[in-house]
Amino acid sequence: MLKLFLRLYLFLMLPATAAFVGFMYLTDQVMAQMHAEQQRKRAGQAFDRAERIIGAKEVPDWRGRLKEIEATYRLEHRIIPLAQVADDWFMSPSEKSRLQAGEIAFRDRPGGGQVYLRKLPGGAEVLRIEWVGLYEYLALYYTIIVALVTLGLALILLRWVKPLYRDLEALTAAAQRVGDGDLGARARVGRASLVEPIAGAFNAMGERVERLLESHRDLEQGVAHELRTPLAQLKFDLELARESDDATEREARFEAMGRDVADLEELVNELLLLANLRQAPPYAPKEIPARVLVEDVIRRAKDEMRATGREVEIQPPAQLPETFTCDGKFLARALVNVVRNAVRHASARVAMTVEREGARTVVHVDDDGPGIAPEDRDRVFEPFIRAEPGRERETGGVGLGLAIVRSVAEWHGGAARVGTSPLGGARVSISW
Repeated sequence: MLKLFLRLYLFLMLPATAAFVGFMYLTDQVMAQMHAEQQRKRAGQAFDRAERIIGAKEVPDWRGRLKEIEATYRLEHRIIPLAQVADDWFMSPSEKSRLQAGEIAFRDRPGGGQVYLRKLPGGAEVLRIEWVGLYEYLALYYTIIVALVTLGLALILLRWVKPLYRDLEALTAAAQRVGDGDLGARARVGRASLVEPIAGAFNAMGERVERLLESHRDLEQGVAHELRTPLAQLKFDLELARESDDATEREARFEAMGRDVADLEELVNELLLLANLRQAPPYAPKEIPARVLVEDVIRRAKDEMRATGREVEIQPPAQLPETFTCDGKFLARALVNVVRNAVRHASARVAMTVEREGARTVVHVDDDGPGIAPEDRDRVFEPFIRAEPGRERETGGVGLGLAIVRSVAEWHGGAARVGTSPLGGARVSISW
């Protein structure tokens, strides 16, 4: 904390002191100009008195007499060559002209105040007079003011640095705990803190990392569970095929093994796609013809429907915009998953609609199936979660379709949600 305080103090104190000294100097100059004539008259009396003493023949010890006057009036007299004054850069050209004309001139005095000068008779020398007591007062005045400014800045800066340092320590401690493996650590700082934006970004990062690792753990557990079922079925069918003497029975077992292999292949493909989405691949939005994309989604859903022997009507959107601004490859995959899921659970009909909500595009997919219970509507977007009880193979899918849908929607800056369909079943909506 001391190092931070000293750095900030020097950073603030040096400019503040320079500004103060400059302000006071400028004030002195302005005041001197405003009262220049009065000061010249006052100085004229001192010059007349000193010149009478210097030029008086009956006062041989004129230097001693001037010393007595200096002690009485706190003055200082000095006789200097005129040539020395001509080279004095503290003296303005106008004052030098006054001096050459025999008038009282003044120059700035280092440390504040002015020094008064006038040529002595003969024109080769100049009498220089300054008031010593005034400058001692100014020096004391400046010292007190600088001390008060220094102390005031120190107190203000200390009041500001202490909570800042405390918040930085909290942020450092939270970062250290996260580095040690405590992903639940968060930086607790006040809302008015200067480091609150940094702490907020750090906490948001920690939450994302924690959710990502939890998601990976859940995904690993789900993969282990989902792989175990088709592998066990595959081993079972293989043993039965080996032991069976009936050619028809063996052929049925081979067909079952083919289905198990297809399930494994679908699971692997879905897992690779989900992992790719969670690693945030480069988002490449383009203007895609909306009708072409929707027709391709419906065609693929109908191909799968015919392969499974189902008969469900798929109603395309009545109105479509000319284009979708999206990543066509991934959005098409998400819509295929939604329509395919709707076909699997629909009784006879699936309908697609497209709407605009402000600047967003929303695609609704409705079915007339049994629907999804409200308590399951968030869970169905998690990997390997199915709304229906059990995990019967007849339901189809590997439980990753809607997880991919949510990842694609969020990747597009939107969201995916489940509601109640006007057809009586479930409505799955994707917005971006």
